[in-house]
Amino acid sequence: MISRAHILFTSIAIASIGAALWLAPCAAAQNSGFRNAPASAAEMKNPYKSASVAAAGKKLYALNCAQCHGSNLQGIGPAPSLDRAPVKNAKPGELFWFITKGKLESGMPSWANLPQQQRWQIVTFLESRGNTKAEAK
Repeated sequence: MISRAHILFTSIAIASIGAALWLAPCAAAQNSGFRNAPASAAEMKNPYKSASVAAAGKKLYALNCAQCHGSNLQGIGPAPSLDRAPVKNAKPGELFWFITKGKLESGMPSWANLPQQQRWQIVTFLESRGNTKAEAK
């Protein structure tokens, strides 16, 4: 025979699990940055911001990124476009973090082998290509 205490305990447990499952996606969406970059990445500031740095970044982009993301950032095949909201709205540190870390399971290699300055130059180039936040500064 099932006791009232057992029924009450089971009901509370099910309600708690349901609430946790319902609230978890909301909490994750609020805490996740671009490509799940950590908060520390979002706080990083781009130390290289000028037209000459963006020009250098454009050359590096052509050498290292265009074969997958296209010469106009339009994306080729499975590689996503880089001229859309997720990239345009990403913070510079988040872009730098993702370029550095990559995500091999989705086809993005780590570019940690590039010197830090060159990775920031690519970020500056991406920002110069229509990031409304960068243009407002």
